[in-house]
Amino acid sequence: MISVLVVDDQNLTHRLIETYLKSEAEIEIVGFANNGQDAIEQIRNLQPDVVLMDVEMPKMDGLAATKIITREFVTTKVLILTVHDNEAHLSLALENGAKGYLLKTTTSQELKNAIYYVNQGYFQLSVELTEKYLQKIVKAKPESEEIFEIKKKVSYLSKSFNKLEDELEKSGEKNLEENLERKIEGLLQKEMAILRDRDSHLQFKVDRMKYNQERLEQNIKYLFKVQMGCIIVALMAIILAAFSVFN
Repeated sequence: MISVLVVDDQNLTHRLIETYLKSEAEIEIVGFANNGQDAIEQIRNLQPDVVLMDVEMPKMDGLAATKIITREFVTTKVLILTVHDNEAHLSLALENGAKGYLLKTTTSQELKNAIYYVNQGYFQLSVELTEKYLQKIVKAKPESEEIFEIKKKVSYLSKSFNKLEDELEKSGEKNLEENLERKIEGLLQKEMAILRDRDSHLQFKVDRMKYNQERLEQNIKYLFKVQMGCIIVALMAIILAAFSVFN
């Protein structure tokens, strides 16, 4: 026997659902509530298997009550029964843990079937809503250019990897992972060799600059000595000339 609590602020809805389910031997309505707050209080006592929950009600709406019920009463499943067919209510109902979302235009047989399936843990969506969202998916806009470019890049990388794999297989190499590592290591060694050559070339330039600097310093010292020698010779000549004059 599946015990059901009906939560709706309209007594007419209570009577309608009671009419729908009274002939079903395996389903029993154990109570009625007029709002979400009243429903939570009754669940504590009745422990129903399924709650048929309206959305718009005073004191506490059905979506807020659903969140509390699914968190505090884990054995009770909530099946939304509402006139609202918008995505916002459906999305929030799912986020809050509802196990189904039906419109009040649902037939008695559809309601009975939904209660059975929800009690077993299967999600149920109204036939009208299912058709509506399927049509929306079919009419969905084509993917954006950004998504298209990303897919192209993924496809290119996938083809490149497959090509590399084929080349490795053709070469008779069996262990793809080891050979990939070997190829990557070879590329790294090649790059390191290029860097070392660059460093060696740079070091050669530095050494050449040091050598030229040392040669320049030596030339300056040599020129300074020659200049000093010339000055000394000139001074001696002047002294000798002056000595000759006085004698």
